[in-house]
Amino acid sequence: MPIVAPCEAKTNTTPDFPMGWFSVARANELSIGGVKRVVAFDRELALYRTESGVPVVQDAFCPHLGAHLGVDGRVVGERIQCPFHGWEFGKSGDCESIPYCEEIPSRAKLRTWPTTEKNGEVYMWFHPENSEPQWEVPELAELGHPDWSSPRHAEFDVPAHVQDIAENSCDPVHFAYVHRQPDVPPSEVTVEDNGRILHLHSDASQAEIPSQLHATVYQPGFALVRNTYGPGAEMVVYNSAQPVSRHETRMRWTLTVRREIEELAGDEVMNGIISGLGDDYPIWANKVHRHRPIFCKADDTLVTFRKWVRQFYIKPMAASGNTESIANYSA
Repeated sequence: MPIVAPCEAKTNTTPDFPMGWFSVARANELSIGGVKRVVAFDRELALYRTESGVPVVQDAFCPHLGAHLGVDGRVVGERIQCPFHGWEFGKSGDCESIPYCEEIPSRAKLRTWPTTEKNGEVYMWFHPENSEPQWEVPELAELGHPDWSSPRHAEFDVPAHVQDIAENSCDPVHFAYVHRQPDVPPSEVTVEDNGRILHLHSDASQAEIPSQLHATVYQPGFALVRNTYGPGAEMVVYNSAQPVSRHETRMRWTLTVRREIEELAGDEVMNGIISGLGDDYPIWANKVHRHRPIFCKADDTLVTFRKWVRQFYIKPMAASGNTESIANYSA
């Protein structure tokens, strides 16, 4: 007699963390000399801005006696000072000063993570083998451009793996069921020649409010969605992710529209769009990650995503999708 398997909610495992650039803060959250505790990739991190304005992300715990540098740590020039005994660490991670001792132990250093600041956010590069960045953070020209409205922001924590959230960008069918759109527009997913950037094009020209949607996915946790309603009538929604753990992701959303339709869109419409981003939350919060999903023939956009996303993981991703389904229903 077959034994009933336990519920997948108790046995399911999620993928490892993908490599890439991930948001850890809004730039305006970090003033000169500011220090911030950050939790990302199952790690405690210290984020600070030096007096010259450079953002730095380092492992949080002082190698001396383990104090958390992101909690009551202090910026001194280009260094961060431990709140426990005053040891100071430079941007490279090396201890550069011990106030009560001239000789500094050679092993007194912190891991420093590659950091950059663009698009009104601070990003850190994560690679499970500690490799250097393999690409640059794309600069989103619309943010701060005089032809576009001042960005609106939203942020919330989602109890899901960053890949499951990113997968929505290539899932036009869910628009009808989760976001209550009247139909599923014809859609196509393509991958650029270099293999790294993925695009979803959806044609909703026959909808009640005709539009064209173009989602550009640069990596899991970094995507820009452009809705075009006509000449000069465009809206951009940008999302960036901070993987807190394999089961929790902090999502940062930014929304801007062309100046031509800013008054037409208005606060009520724009706030409604931001609120609508939460429609996905109940799905994300209660689903499991399917390593081997059963795809149907119409799931070609999702199949393409699952093939594409493998490149962001070090370990082979053979279990990322049903191999039989991928073979039979390739995009």
